[in-house]
Amino acid sequence: MTFVKCQTASSVTAERLRQHPWFSPLEAETFQALIAHCRDVQFQAGQEIFSHGSPCTECLLVCEGQLQGLRYTQEGEEKIFGHIAPGAFIGLHSLFADPPLHWHTIRAETQGRGCLLSATALRQASQAAPALAMHIIEHGARLLRHHTEQIDWLTSSTAEQRLADYILRFGKPQHDDARIQLPLSWAQIATKLGMRAETLSRLLAKWRRQGFIRSQRASLYVLDSNALREIVRTDRVI
Repeated sequence: MTFVKCQTASSVTAERLRQHPWFSPLEAETFQALIAHCRDVQFQAGQEIFSHGSPCTECLLVCEGQLQGLRYTQEGEEKIFGHIAPGAFIGLHSLFADPPLHWHTIRAETQGRGCLLSATALRQASQAAPALAMHIIEHGARLLRHHTEQIDWLTSSTAEQRLADYILRFGKPQHDDARIQLPLSWAQIATKLGMRAETLSRLLAKWRRQGFIRSQRASLYVLDSNALREIVRTDRVI
């Protein structure tokens, strides 16, 4: 884990944590014990924050910036699991695993900052404040449900459905003939959606012939968003 800056939590960070709905109900003594083991961090775009499989001794509360969670395939290709925005906890549930290891490599997309919370201090705070422990459990349950639904979608849909769904969700075309910006490269999207790069290229070529999309240099335009919605299963919420 490499940071441009890492130091004892500032008063600004302490106040931010104090206002967080998980930590605001903590008694003063419990909160002070927690904040005493917190650290401010700053990171730059492209910087690796945590490595997949490394010991997890702290979790990161993201205050500013965007990050990615990823793993690497046997061929060395990046498999992006998700994008992480301010307000998210990174490595929170890994702290309670046995052994406590990071489940993903975390890399910064932009510069930003956050707060590192010690595993030991967070465990002690959870034991002292059952409400905090319940927040962590409920957060884990939401993640489990989300990932279960993602697995169900990945295993029950076609490649064409997954690609159409991804473009609509992450390209977010506001109107037809809208230029969209996707957060990943086509190679990364293919890996994320469980398809070969050749399959993705064939689907894009098919949609261009059908007039659903057009491309110009590195830009992609959605010409018929309704057609893409029709490709996605009707019971899939977009």
